[in-house]
Amino acid sequence: MATASMTAQRTLRVLDEATQAAIEEELVRCADEARSTVLLKHRASFKAQAPSEAECKQWVKDATGRRVTQAMLLGTEMHHAARRCIDEKLQKLRPGGFSLEPRYAYTLDTGTKRWISPKEEQALEHSGNGGELSGTLKPDVVLHSGNPLEVKATYDFKFPCVNTDEAPRWSRYPDGHPYEDFTQGQMYEKALGVRPARVVPRLGIFR
Repeated sequence: MATASMTAQRTLRVLDEATQAAIEEELVRCADEARSTVLLKHRASFKAQAPSEAECKQWVKDATGRRVTQAMLLGTEMHHAARRCIDEKLQKLRPGGFSLEPRYAYTLDTGTKRWISPKEEQALEHSGNGGELSGTLKPDVVLHSGNPLEVKATYDFKFPCVNTDEAPRWSRYPDGHPYEDFTQGQMYEKALGVRPARVVPRLGIFR
């Protein structure tokens, strides 16, 4: 007779359409809530309910005193809020079968990928060798079989600073970067083997 653990592992190997639809509904809900919460927190900084393009470009200081644009500050806070929200939801919808902000090393020449554990990532950063993480991939949400290398779906939250009716495009890597000829979305697909989706507040899921 199969144990409960074995049954759970078998369940995680498959991501059925109903479960994925429920997860995506929560992803969008978390994105909406994150945007609303953060904009309300910073409401005094804007002339209207949401920042204008000029206000998004203004320089401000984040919680650490670092000088950043308003767009960077809001985007970072929205990502953190969305992460907390979806972590709670996924613990119920797919326990053991997801990772938030996992990091992967991927070699273009060989097509090989490697999961970098949070412990290894922290060790590199604390030892001053964080530069070794350059050229790695870090999607916001990955659904997997229980093994982060067996990816079922990948999602990135996108929080445009200015209200828009169009989904933001995937960012292209800059000149000199190991992935300079590709966009973020293209690299996620190459490395993880599934077409990634963007989660945009008010607009929903885009592939």
